[in-house]
Formats: sequence, structure tokens, C-alpha cells
Amino acid sequence: MQTKIEILKKKLNTDVLSKLKNINFVYEGFHNLTFSAYYNNLKVQIRLPKTNLVDHSTEQKILQQFTDTIFYQDGILIKKWFEGKNIENVELNIEDQINIINEVKKFHQLPIDIEAINFFYYGKSNQKYQKLVKKYTNDKDLVTGHNDLNGKNILINSQGKIKLIDFEWVRKSHPFFDAISLYRNLNLDKNLILKNFDISEEQFKEIAYIYDKFKELAYKKTYSKLILDKDTKKLHGGYTNTSYVKNDIFIQIKHKNGFNHLHKLNIFNNLKPNEKIIYEDSYKIVRKFIQTINIDFSDWKTREKIAISIADIHNYPVKITQNNIYERIIYYVSKLKNHQKFNDVFSDEIKNRIINNSKELRNEVLSHNDLNRENILMNKTREIKIIDFEYASMNSKYFDIAYHCSDLDYNSEDEHKFIEIYKKNTDSTFDLNEYYRVKAIANFYGISWSLMLNPDFDFTWLTKHVINNLKYLK
Repeated sequence: MQTKIEILKKKLNTDVLSKLKNINFVYEGFHNLTFSAYYNNLKVQIRLPKTNLVDHSTEQKILQQFTDTIFYQDGILIKKWFEGKNIENVELNIEDQINIINEVKKFHQLPIDIEAINFFYYGKSNQKYQKLVKKYTNDKDLVTGHNDLNGKNILINSQGKIKLIDFEWVRKSHPFFDAISLYRNLNLDKNLILKNFDISEEQFKEIAYIYDKFKELAYKKTYSKLILDKDTKKLHGGYTNTSYVKNDIFIQIKHKNGFNHLHKLNIFNNLKPNEKIIYEDSYKIVRKFIQTINIDFSDWKTREKIAISIADIHNYPVKITQNNIYERIIYYVSKLKNHQKFNDVFSDEIKNRIINNSKELRNEVLSHNDLNRENILMNKTREIKIIDFEYASMNSKYFDIAYHCSDLDYNSEDEHKFIEIYKKNTDSTFDLNEYYRVKAIANFYGISWSLMLNPDFDFTWLTKHVINNLKYLK
């Protein structure tokens, strides 16, 4: 089997190859292989396309604009090495974000004669999409758009200098399309984008619709045939799904159990703390892989963001299936009839009281129903992202809060402080007696579910959240 370097050497002409030394493989993406080397003693990047599916004539026009281009032919690129790293692994501050925006706006000014992007390439979708495409494709409004801005296509060096790379998809397009890419793919601050690209809220929503629909059509064609291969890394730690990462794509194979995946997850695509689903079928879910930083759950700035994110979920205007907590608890308890510790701690009387009370959980808000710390992430721009909505349903507004506060084992003072932050971001009233009733149910549900997945789960620290709140049960 040929190595990647051997493949590269066969593709290069002898004259170019003779000038290259110390070739090293760096990275494999969906479309290209990337290498480092020395060309006449100058450190360079070499990019080799994996297929001939992309028309590189436009990219050639772009690369002629830059002095660091050394060689280009049929998609094979050799250019001066930029001593930096792609921004997907960088925590971006406001200055970095402004520099990225300015570099994109500078790119838009390149005077290149190229064709306009074809928003109907993957299909015409619906009338709304067609109408908006017509609105935002007037020739007078178009600029030289990158059209593929993501964490791997933007580099940053130690001085904060920004460099755009990979120009296969450059076309004339509305500048707002790249602006939305920065928001969707890099989580750049929305207000910065609105201000610097002079976009109104209405325009933002309209161009975001075009962007999302265009990507949806493209992803459906691409990811419906996505193959798990040697370049796909399996992730560990999940119980109810099997998850993988391939390049910057997260792939989740569904394990249905009758309680989960009762709705398509793309209904949450406009929910701020959720990461958009880019493709879903009956077998798998595909979304961008979230580049995270370590999260300090004891930090009150972080806790405030989590409380606001829970409020965002509960305020989200969608109606889905009613909760099945009652059915789930009955099922888990029946499966744990021989679990000695569980049955020693929780008598039949306690179990029956909780089961009866779980029947009366109000279906008043959208609820995540599995807000353990593993499902709460912080991305590189310090935004909270909540993942794994496959168990979501309508439920009591107290359920998620109780589940989270118990999982983090907040003391009474911190719990009340967290609740106050949540209350400021919702319009509903808050009944503490009902909260404590639901807290007993949520913790019993969490313990029994966890023991179903792992019989050796140590639930000692959660027991008090059930026992101490039994007095609030009806």
C-alpha cells in the first residue's frame, strides 16, 4: 500500500520534485492532503487534491493574487509556509474576531472575474428559499466571496495575524454569506458581525436561511453516504449512542430504545445553546465537531451562562412529545428488582410515591431531560453548548434545573442563586415547593437510569436529593 508521501511524489513533475526536501505529511481533509516540505530551502505547504471533482480554474485566479504562491497546477499547490495554526483550536478574543472580520472584508475587495455561486446546485428547495436567493444575488451586491469559511480554512499566528486559505469554493456572492459562515462555523460574536458587515436583524435571518438551506441540501448529498473508515476516530464515554469524529465532523450512530430519538433534532437548530444538525436520517446524526475548552463549573460566570442556556431551552417556542418520565421510571425500577443497594436505599413505599408523583409532571416547557455535566460544553469562544437532545420532550420547567443542580451538587445557597439567574431570563413564576417535589423525582429517575446503564454506578452522593425532598411529594 502506497504511503501518502509516495502518492504525492507520483503526482508531482520531476522538476518540482527535485527542488523539494524533507517532505512530511501534516493533515488529511475531506478534499485534500496537506504536507510540509522545503522548496529551494524555503519552508512550504503542499496541498494535494484527493480527487478531480473540483474545478480549480477559479482557485488559480485567486492564488495568482498572492505573492506566497510558488507553484500551482491542477489543484496541486505549493506556497510559502505560514507559521501559524488554524483557529479551530484557538480561544478567540474580541480582537481576534475583529481581525478575522477585517481579513474577510479585505478578501471581498479582490478584483477577480469569476462566476457567481449557484445556490441551486444541490436543488431548488422551497419557494421561500428561491425568493430569498433572488433577493440576495443581484450582480451589483456581489463580492469575491470565500464561501467556505471554517476553523480549518483560517490561520492565525502568534502576533494575531490572520490568513485565509483553501479557495476551491470562491465565487461571486453576497458579503453576508461569508458573514453568516463566521457566525455559524466559528461562533463569532453576532453583534460584531451585524455591526462590521452592516447587517440588520431581518437581513441576518434571511441570509441565515439561505446559508442553512444551501448547506442542508449539500450535506444531504454528501453525508447520506458518509463512510466510517480508518480516518474516523471513535469517541468513548457515551452510553446511549456510538459517536465518532472525522476531520471536523461529529457523527453519532443512533441506538434507539423506545424512549429516545422520538423527533428530528433539526427542530432545535435555531436554539442558541444547541449545535446545529447538518444531516440526520433514521441511522445517524451529523453535526460540526465542537472544539471545546475545559469548563470550570465552580465559576459563577460559567454558572450564569448555564442558567441562561437552560432558560433559552425552556423559552424555545416549540411543542414536541409529552414527557415519558413516568413510563421510564416504571421500566427502570422493574429492571432493577434484583439490585440490592438500590432496593435497600429506596423502599417500595418510596418507589411507589415517586412513580405516582411522576404521573403529574406538567408538560409546560421544552426540557432536555439529561442535563448532566457531560452534556454541557464550552466552545473556544466561551459559549455554552448543550448537546444530546435525543431524550428531549415537554416537561416541568423545574426538571432540568433540579437535574443540573443535583448533578453539580450545589449547596442550598448556590442553588438559590442559580435559580434567581434562571428566573431573570424567563417570564414564568417559580414555586419552590413544586421545585423540590420535582427534584425528588428527577434524582430518582437519574439514579435508576444510571444504574440501568451501569449497575456499579455509585449514587450515594445523589441519594440525599431524593430523601430530603420526599416531604414535598403529594
